[in-house]
Amino acid sequence: MDLMKYNPIIDIEVGARVPDFILVDENDKTIRLSDLKGSPAVLYFYPKDSSAGCTQEACDFRDVYHDFRELDCAIYGISPDTKEEHAIFSQEHDLPFELCVDPDLNMVKAFGVWGEYQLDEKEAEVAREFGFNVDENLKTWGVVRSTFLIDKDGILMHKWVNVNFRGHASSVRDQLNTSFKFDIAF
Repeated sequence: MDLMKYNPIIDIEVGARVPDFILVDENDKTIRLSDLKGSPAVLYFYPKDSSAGCTQEACDFRDVYHDFRELDCAIYGISPDTKEEHAIFSQEHDLPFELCVDPDLNMVKAFGVWGEYQLDEKEAEVAREFGFNVDENLKTWGVVRSTFLIDKDGILMHKWVNVNFRGHASSVRDQLNTSFKFDIAF
């Protein structure tokens, strides 16, 4: 699947304050940007619960979760899936962090992680099986797999856009370690 058109409504620059948001997790708990103040946070956007790449990425974040907690950094996975789908996905894979719903794509678009994809026939078939709308030209719109590392004051420390899920959680952890050590050195 090739990303054809990256369509950011907002392109948040490193060093800028991230847009305010209100999300709901799989347990019906409301999460706001203001709830994150005082601690760093990772917001990772992904296309679909239970797809191969999204499952691997979630499990990779799960496997290094203790490293994030040692630095008092929360992790939030965000996708357009429902609370019920998130609850099943979280339980199946023993995920220790919240999965948040963005059914209207407000946060996905505000963070600039919505894109158009060109698929081949096989990819289109799989995408349709997962509930994606694929047009007659084998194009679909979806979440661009992306991650945002936010500092304790709601400032974007680092971002990764259109990432490969393999090894990504460890890269985010390493960046957090680097940023955290730099932050406490002064």
